Amino acid sequence: MVTKKEIADHLGISRTAVSLVLNNTPSSTISNETRHKILQAAKELGYRDIAVSPKLCYVLYDRDANDPRYMADLQIMEAKASSFNYGLVFMNISSTPESLNKLRKYLDNREIEGFILSGDVDEKLLELFRHSNTPYIFYGMPPFNQEEDLNFIAFDNKTLAFHATEHLFSLGHTRVALFIGSLDYHIHQLTLEGFREAHTSNGIPLDKSLIQISNDENGYELCKRAEMLQLNPTAIFCANTVIQFGALQYLQSTGVSVPHDVSLVGSGLSELVKVSSPQLTTYYVSEEEKAKTVTILLEIINNRNPEGTFSSRVTEFERFEGGTIAPCKLT
Repeated sequence: MVTKKEIADHLGISRTAVSLVLNNTPSSTISNETRHKILQAAKELGYRDIAVSPKLCYVLYDRDANDPRYMADLQIMEAKASSFNYGLVFMNISSTPESLNKLRKYLDNREIEGFILSGDVDEKLLELFRHSNTPYIFYGMPPFNQEEDLNFIAFDNKTLAFHATEHLFSLGHTRVALFIGSLDYHIHQLTLEGFREAHTSNGIPLDKSLIQISNDENGYELCKRAEMLQLNPTAIFCANTVIQFGALQYLQSTGVSVPHDVSLVGSGLSELVKVSSPQLTTYYVSEEEKAKTVTILLEIINNRNPEGTFSSRVTEFERFEGGTIAPCKLT
């Protein structure tokens, strides 16, 4: 069995340094370059305790831990972190004092080298990291009106909504509904803006009754409401795949054919997209773009600069050609 002393001799460094790294002991004296060399040597030499590796943490804030949208992202981040010999810890945190204290303990003991923050981020979480010296990056969207002095990667949901709605117009649909979550969240505000701009750009009057909101993001209930109100859309843009999947279930349960009677297009590439029948048509950010979050966080870790921050906006989207959209039927 390979010992820590043998790893130290192999690298020509002190046994203390090897022990600090392999025992995951919080220490500011071991450089990231040396840490990576030790972990790589331990792996190559067959050291059995290599499970103890530097770690990043993916924090899902104020969202259900089983939300398929975030679980798909977690898998992407985990695979990318592993390629750099990092482990990835998952934490599901709420805005309650008890839950935030749990996260604060992780920040205090310095066992996690960097954090990816996702979900319904609010001022409480923002302040927690502002007063911490731990590297972090907000993933998906920074807190509304809080973009200065923050590390974040934002997805341009306004542009996504514009392209998705415009694509439906190109297929002959003029009566397009928008199914969306609470407008308390900036992401939904941006989606609404893109939906409106697509109407203006294409010279199509906006029927505000076709904008339907569900704080629970319940596509099934939104579809049921639309039917009761006799809104009769020929196509629906759903702000996410959870809403889209629920809408599909309701339409199918009432004998409405998708996409021949009603087309559905959504946002995101969660597991719901491919397990659905037919598969959901969506606009999404590629895995490569999402995985860059880990690369950027490691750059922040390795080049700490309290005076500098990193921000980026993803404006390019791909379309998954599922089976839920079709040209509008002539009437």
